Amino acid sequence: MLSKNKMIFVGFIGLLSLLHAYEPSVYGAGDINSASPYGLTKTEQAVLENKKTLQMLYNRMTEQQRKIDGLTTVIEGQNREILELKEELATQQANTAKASDDNSTYLLLLEMGQSIDHINSTYVTKDELKKALAGSRSSTTLGSPIGSNSADDSYREGVQLFGKRSYNASKIRFEQAVAENYKPAASNYYLGEIAYYTHNYKDAVSYFKLSASLYDQASYMDVLFLHTAISLDKTGEKQQAQTFYQHVIDTYPTKKAASIARNRM
Repeated sequence: MLSKNKMIFVGFIGLLSLLHAYEPSVYGAGDINSASPYGLTKTEQAVLENKKTLQMLYNRMTEQQRKIDGLTTVIEGQNREILELKEELATQQANTAKASDDNSTYLLLLEMGQSIDHINSTYVTKDELKKALAGSRSSTTLGSPIGSNSADDSYREGVQLFGKRSYNASKIRFEQAVAENYKPAASNYYLGEIAYYTHNYKDAVSYFKLSASLYDQASYMDVLFLHTAISLDKTGEKQQAQTFYQHVIDTYPTKKAASIARNRM
């Protein structure tokens, strides 16, 4: 019996020792700012939980803001690239439109074939051709001076100005070239084109036929015939115009000039 009571006493002493080992220290109890707070009241525990919740929300907001700042930087960079691309595209479109506008007529001339045909010699007499040639030579004194340019320079400048639709300045250059007998057929052709595009259709016909009489194997003959036909049409010479339209269609069936002639028949 004593042995049994002794065992119970020893067990009780051991339990007390165990409980004593888990008894918290009074130092730091109730400090919610501690890394491992303990001994908190219910109010302190609630404050601690709120503090943890607020810190978690703050951390999340900070992370979200960091991501937003990163996305903003990326978007700003993309916007700059887009603006640069838009500016580059606008510049390219403007340059393309200007180049197309300035050189469309000149490029059309470069595409002309080598085919030839005779123009209706009864429409403009030889005397009228000589008179037109003399008039084009004398008119060079009426324009503004173009300096000491050679005939070759005058001609090349005339072509460039024609491509830019600077018809008055271009006309002066070609008249200078004609006066010096430099490429008279081509120069008169350009003078005809200038007259055509400025709606001086009678002058255009005279220049075109003068050009054809000087050299009728030029690459621009299909355009010359087409514009002669249109000029005749504009001045009321309908029958003559139809003859030239048909001639362009028959002689240059694959050319753009033939397509235009068909639409005007």
